[in-house]
Amino acid sequence: MQQEGFRVGVDIGGTFTDLVVLDERAGEVRTLKVPSTPHDPSQAVLNAVRRAHSELGIDLSRVTQFTHATTVACNTILEASGARTGLLVTEGFRDLLQIQRHKRFRLFDLAYKKIPALIPRHLTFGIPERIDAAGGVVQPLDEAAVGAAVRALAEDGIEALAICFLFSFRNPAHEQRAAEIARAILPDAFITISSDVLPQYREYERTSTTAVNGLLGPRISRYLRNMNASLEENEIHAPLHLMQSNGGVLHWQDAGRMPCRIVESGPAAGVIAAAHFGGIAGRKQLIAFDMGGTTAKAGLVEDGNVRQCDGQEVGAGINISRVLQGGGYYIGAPTVDLAEVGAGGGSIAWLDDGAMLKVGPRSAGADPGPVAYGLGGEEVTVTDANLLLGRIPADHFLGGEMKLDVEHARETLAQKIAKPLRISLDEACAAIIEVATASMLKMLRIVTVEKGLDPADFTLVAFGGNGPVFGIELADELGMREVVIPPAPGLLSAQGLLAADLRYDFRQTYAGAVASTDLASIDERFATLEAQGRNALGRYGIGQASIAVTRSADMRYRRQAYELNVPLPLGPLTAERYQALVENFHQTHERLYGRRDAVGAVELVNLCVTMTGNVRRPDYRELPEGNAKADHARKSGRRVFFANRGWFDCACYERSQLRAEDTLQGPAIIEAADSTTLVPPDWSLRCDRIGNLFATRKG
Repeated sequence: MQQEGFRVGVDIGGTFTDLVVLDERAGEVRTLKVPSTPHDPSQAVLNAVRRAHSELGIDLSRVTQFTHATTVACNTILEASGARTGLLVTEGFRDLLQIQRHKRFRLFDLAYKKIPALIPRHLTFGIPERIDAAGGVVQPLDEAAVGAAVRALAEDGIEALAICFLFSFRNPAHEQRAAEIARAILPDAFITISSDVLPQYREYERTSTTAVNGLLGPRISRYLRNMNASLEENEIHAPLHLMQSNGGVLHWQDAGRMPCRIVESGPAAGVIAAAHFGGIAGRKQLIAFDMGGTTAKAGLVEDGNVRQCDGQEVGAGINISRVLQGGGYYIGAPTVDLAEVGAGGGSIAWLDDGAMLKVGPRSAGADPGPVAYGLGGEEVTVTDANLLLGRIPADHFLGGEMKLDVEHARETLAQKIAKPLRISLDEACAAIIEVATASMLKMLRIVTVEKGLDPADFTLVAFGGNGPVFGIELADELGMREVVIPPAPGLLSAQGLLAADLRYDFRQTYAGAVASTDLASIDERFATLEAQGRNALGRYGIGQASIAVTRSADMRYRRQAYELNVPLPLGPLTAERYQALVENFHQTHERLYGRRDAVGAVELVNLCVTMTGNVRRPDYRELPEGNAKADHARKSGRRVFFANRGWFDCACYERSQLRAEDTLQGPAIIEAADSTTLVPPDWSLRCDRIGNLFATRKG
């Protein structure tokens, strides 16, 4: 990659699409927001690119990096708008996707039905073949049966084909041969095999992931191909890169082959950015809190490392806990571990049949949006309540680009919420804020307390269009001492695209008891996985000195159903290192579950390797020194409502005018084009050299 030019990140959100440009020569970050275009997400990206050229004066031919985070993959699953996909499985396992798992997502719902299978039964064919658990061929592949099944699927008009045979993670030969036969019959179809997508055990999870990859393949590869061509037409010649669910980036062609890896593209970028800015500030224990227009999300950064999980479910609705599973489609791709609730600025406030106030999970989205937007929305939202409580400005929203209709919001909220509940308008607005806050507090406790961690040991990084509005109040409720609001927090996910590294994750099942493990065999397998990673990163011209390797292993006690991931040091796996790995597993199990089984048998399940190609981090221009009083940034004040505290006369400040080491005392409000920051009483705030705002609780 060139060393000087413009680095561009574009993140598509439910309400707005954010673009961030870093001038590598000057260290200056410039941003803009455009409305999202749900009917065609790429249109908002191109609108943002053209505005960057016309309004920000960006020479598009000098763009050296273009990274994109998109919700297209996730929405394709949720909308059931993916490709017509066929499935080949081992004979006798035709009902894998219908049976799913024994887990019930709603334990006490007598009318509960499992989520419909991704691929219907009539498009699923069992093929005579069998490989045993050791990888040996028990029954040869019936090639004639493969041909007959593929021809039948071709007549049914399939666009994609997924192939998942039993124990193919041990021996992929049958899957590979079946794919060859299928390509000869269906040369234009998207064909994917499980031994490429998820080479590890658990046949349902492997089949589901492969089915998702097939379902997404045609639409995502077409979307990315067209996007890359459109960027070329607009004089952007840098290759298009995509944010993965794991927080790394990869080339658009790789994303087109493995679209299951970009399902959580957007949310991952925000946590990466939080870790990046936290690291600049010298903070390594962080809770990333992202509140946008549709949802609020939280992720954890421990010792500077973003917490990951080895898979996710999509389609079960809002994810506030991973305890109850089985309600969505499983995708076995490494993913930034996030909890999520339907409490964004556009979340709709409504009364249930018992006249109980609810907030979310439905959202007004970008079209028509909150009532105050004046775009036809008639459903009361969190943003409308914030506006009427003075928590966001009516005349400075989006830097003054959008004027908010205060009177219409007041009339609608009074009619739909206040009057039915027989309370005042202020009480109705405060109640909406309280309900939304309760949901987010539960979410934040899930990523900390549920994991055996004390929130007070962490710094909260608040971002998203609404994160800084609620962040400090939430931290106060959790007993936290510090909150960081990064520069341009409303566009932080897009900034994360500029700080993300190239990353590939490789996993291979290696099931066996620790006591009988062949250490040389494990080293050999790790070396094979690392070689695959170096080969993948070599295509980007990444030097060996810039490649970081991380090893880990999934482990469990004998007869446990699920495993824990434990880090493993690099280098030859000696007996001493192996024992340290086992002890690390015991400690991790005890921290999460309160017990260890020191005499029980420990098993290795999966070997995991992460290969990272380190990208040059953005350098930021330092702010001029301030006068420590922030008087030069002060503007007309107003009355603002703070949760659990009531109304206060607040000093208001323009964030763009704050300077390094400026400080101010709450209650106060800091306004910016992308977000508003509320500083409650008993909190103070300081601006650092690059524009991070540090809020600390007094005393």
